[in-house]
Amino acid sequence: MSILDPVTLEVFKHLILAIPEEMGANLRRTAFSPNIKERLDESCALFDARGRLIAQAEHIPVHLGAMPSAVEAVAVDFPEMSPGDQVIVNDPYRGGSHLPDITLIAPFFWEGKLKGYAVNRAHHADVGGDTPGSMPGSSSTLFEEGIVIPPTLFVKKCIIQDHVRTIFEKETRNPAERIGDLNAQVGANRLGVSRCIDFISRYGERAFDQFVEAIIDYAKSRVTAHLSDLPDGEAEAIEYLDGEDNPVPIRVKIRIQGASFEADFTGTAPQSRGNANTPLSVTRSAVYYVLRCLLPPDIPPNHGCYENVQVTAPEGSLLNPRPPAAVSSGNVETSQRIVDVLLLALKDLLPDQIPAQGQGTMNNLAIGWEKKTYYETIAGGMGGSPKCDGASAVQVHMTNTATTPVEALESVYPIRVVKTALRDGSGGEGFHPGGMGLTREFLFLEDGIVSIQSERRRFPPQGIGGGNDGKCGSNLLRRIDGTTIRLPGRCTFNALKGERLIINTPGGGGWGQRK
Repeated sequence: MSILDPVTLEVFKHLILAIPEEMGANLRRTAFSPNIKERLDESCALFDARGRLIAQAEHIPVHLGAMPSAVEAVAVDFPEMSPGDQVIVNDPYRGGSHLPDITLIAPFFWEGKLKGYAVNRAHHADVGGDTPGSMPGSSSTLFEEGIVIPPTLFVKKCIIQDHVRTIFEKETRNPAERIGDLNAQVGANRLGVSRCIDFISRYGERAFDQFVEAIIDYAKSRVTAHLSDLPDGEAEAIEYLDGEDNPVPIRVKIRIQGASFEADFTGTAPQSRGNANTPLSVTRSAVYYVLRCLLPPDIPPNHGCYENVQVTAPEGSLLNPRPPAAVSSGNVETSQRIVDVLLLALKDLLPDQIPAQGQGTMNNLAIGWEKKTYYETIAGGMGGSPKCDGASAVQVHMTNTATTPVEALESVYPIRVVKTALRDGSGGEGFHPGGMGLTREFLFLEDGIVSIQSERRRFPPQGIGGGNDGKCGSNLLRRIDGTTIRLPGRCTFNALKGERLIINTPGGGGWGQRK
């Protein structure tokens, strides 16, 4: 029997895919912060020695699609690594996404030869900067958003380097939590390395090498066949971020020709003076995600899926900014709008496959108290689709996190969750209506510093095929005297004990005319 007959390949595929899933479970179980432990804001993957993705857990799309750029940057800066080493990076211009997302990359070896990398990325609730949570409402440079770490050796031959750990101890607001989460990331990678070495030890180096080539070739051939079956054509669309003063356009032209898929963002707004700028790695990640949505779900996600994908975003534009432009909301908010504009274009090429728009935002909320920082994203409505109604109170598209349980939140932070409820009527009507957003109301038990990064407060999620639009979201602050003020989509402010913050998230658009 050939070592890579179809049955063996399928068995090996599941063995390897189980490794990043186990890494993620280990990371969540050992993390200190509720953001990773409860919200599951982390992702894990494996790469080969050439930096090609070979397996990923079903974690967070915006993390996973941008990871290859981080591995590429580390391979350039550290061409010679040793067993037990781990490199840390969060610089968005060197393979990161935004500064709170910290990536650790650990090589694994067999008989002295580099065979690949175990990688994880986790969102830390604070990495310094001007505001608690490192997600300021208005920032114009990267350095306002936190500590910037280029590829740096964090663990050398299994020993954490004190000079790197000291950066977190001095520059972040809750250093014990940061170090605890980093230790969890180190442990998750060690587990991944161990499992990969176990695989090679059991089945042989040749079997591992052949598996890597076979699974990448298999994914590429499946994607090639599927794209070839789609109709050739071009389609354009334009979407808008809310913007502080004027709407900010994101324009795309999609070309499907044979087995190639191209997304050209020429005509998108120039890079912003604010923080909506999106690193090119995140722009690519959004395109990869949309392509995955078009593919059969049994195609293994790896490097082979994306070999025929071309992404063009002019340098200096919103989707490929020049450093040191701020990018904190580009990763979480603009990435969602990239998905929206891609699907908007694709509905003209694939009218019976594309859903109405979902909430199109992650509703980022960061709150800081002395030595404590809380961060979460808040769920909303999914768009209706040709097959079903849109789900309510879920994260859509580029994120895949959970809502922080009330018990976990209130046991750690001086805040009370007064209300978490479906926002009745927020989903657009249609043959398949859009899902409902949420209302989440917080009572401050102590003074705190609040930062919000949100979208769809101005432009609603669009319905498709005669379906109605979903409702926009809103951010409200209820003062102690009972007056209520409407907050901008992006803002930072001081909240007083006794005040209430009310986040209303958008509903999804409806699909098709209601009968």
